[in-house]
Order: sequence, then C-alpha cells, then structure tokens
Amino acid sequence: MPYCPKCDMEFVEGITKCSDCGGPLFESKEAAEEMYKRAQAQYNEQMKKQYEMMMAEQMKQEALAKEAAAKAAAEGKVAQPRRASSGTFVDKGQKYEDMASSASAFLIVGVVTTAALILSITGLINLPFYGVMKLIIYGMLAFMAIGSFVVAVSSKKSAAVLKTEISSEKDQTKEIIEWFVESYTPDDIDRRILFTESGLSPEEMSLRRFEWIQELLIIGKDLPDQAYVDMLCDEIYSRLFEN
Repeated sequence: MPYCPKCDMEFVEGITKCSDCGGPLFESKEAAEEMYKRAQAQYNEQMKKQYEMMMAEQMKQEALAKEAAAKAAAEGKVAQPRRASSGTFVDKGQKYEDMASSASAFLIVGVVTTAALILSITGLINLPFYGVMKLIIYGMLAFMAIGSFVVAVSSKKSAAVLKTEISSEKDQTKEIIEWFVESYTPDDIDRRILFTESGLSPEEMSLRRFEWIQELLIIGKDLPDQAYVDMLCDEIYSRLFEN
C-alpha cells in the first residue's frame, strides 16, 4: 500500500500524494524504510568526506604557511651548502597567525551554513526534496555548522595559547644567539674543524661550520627541536661568518 513516512500513514492504491502533508508516497512502508536506510548510509558517508575535506584544508593552509615562511627566510641570503634538514621551523608568531586565520575561516563557514539551515527550515529557501531526504539535508547542514563552530572554537583557543608564548620564544631565541656569539668566535669554530681535518674546500668548510654550530647548540642548551636548532644555526652562521 502507498505509504507516507512523514505522517506514518498508508493509503489505498492509486493515491500518489499524502492528504495531510502533500508529500509524495512510497509504494510501501517497507520500501520507505529501505530508502531511509540507504539515505542514512549515504548521509554518513557524506559527513565523513566533509570532515576529511575540512581537515585536509586546514593541513593545506598550515603547509602553505610553512612554505611561505621558508621562502621568506631564504630571501636575501647567500646560498650555502646544507646538511639534510628535519623540516622548516615555524615560530609561534607565524603559528598564531595561521591558527587565527583558520578560526576565522571556520567561523565564517559555520555562520553561512547556519543561515542556510535557518532559511531552509523557514521556507525562504525552497529545497527540491521531500520527506526523509529533506530531513537528511537539514541534518547535513546542522552537522557542518556544528563541526565548523567546534573547529573554530578549538583553533581560537589554540591561537590564544600561542599568543601568550610568542614573546617568551623570541626572548629565548635572542638569549641563545647572544650566548653563542659571546662564547664562540669564528676562529674558535674554524680551529676545532682544522684540528681534525685539513685541506677542506670552501663548500666543505661551510658545511663543517654548520655541523659544529649545531653540535655546540645541542650540547650547550639541550635543545630537543631539530627544526628550531636548524633555524638557530642559520642565524648564528649569518652573524659569525656572513657579516
């Protein structure tokens, strides 16, 4: 018998629309339930893909920020032979800007999605769906809105934490660099190298200097972040040898 899932009513053969809500009828209650199961499975898959896309976009933005930071750090400097790097160091100031931008972007998505949901429910936007499918669309919009707000709030909190740590990181970096250039001169480092090796080319000498600066930093300051050590090596090498 024709069946309306919204009103949970069955009709006699030949009826195509529900007399209460005006929605289309399924050929039977069993067919409606089967359709609902398929729609639910499709909804779950769409929500999974949407979440993955949101996370992928956030990771993409972080990768672009790191690439921009690396490019900016390389501009205006003489290219030097380098050892293999563990990655580009991104200071907390840059991380804060990236996280704040991410929070703003997800907040905008949440507001737009919420507005679309409200307009759809109130009928100001007429969706070409009926019955169960319309409810599924509402659910998808609600999920996207809630998910966007959750990510926005989380990103905002992380940005607030990073903001409080920016100054201390800058002070630490300045202190380490000043400690190094006061403790070691270019001649000190070169003597250490030439004590064990001789006849090095300028490129090999440059590489050995980087390695010695790195070793002295790790031993003297016990720094666990290899990317941070690499950044300090660049700054110290520039202070000691390029100037």
